[in-house]
Amino acid sequence: MFPGAVALRACALIFEGTGSPALYVCTEDHGGVPRLFRVPDGAQVTVTTPRPAAPEDRGRVFLPGSTVTFQTPDGRASTLALHTVRLYREVVEALEGHAQATRAAQEARAAFEGTPGEEGTSGQGAA
Repeated sequence: MFPGAVALRACALIFEGTGSPALYVCTEDHGGVPRLFRVPDGAQVTVTTPRPAAPEDRGRVFLPGSTVTFQTPDGRASTLALHTVRLYREVVEALEGHAQATRAAQEARAAFEGTPGEEGTSGQGAA
């Protein structure tokens, strides 16, 4: 999914031209070269840390052994190293924001399209 990538350097929630939320990640390869990738829609994301990131970890820079794994619905997976507490928090915030934005977009689409079972929808969209 992220060819040659070994470490995650940044993660961002970006709203694309259609208004759909998308996750983008900046990775680093063995040579330290950064590359930007879009996380495929429907990918499951798992963040693993050797221990919970507690509030007292704020002063710690490194979180050794931490990873984030992205798995697509067709089974492709990429596991990237997470090197810092800051990045761990950034990933978790981006994932939470993406989940909320995706739910809101789906609800808005359902309301606009007048999906059966949705109260107060007539298929005309909001005024």
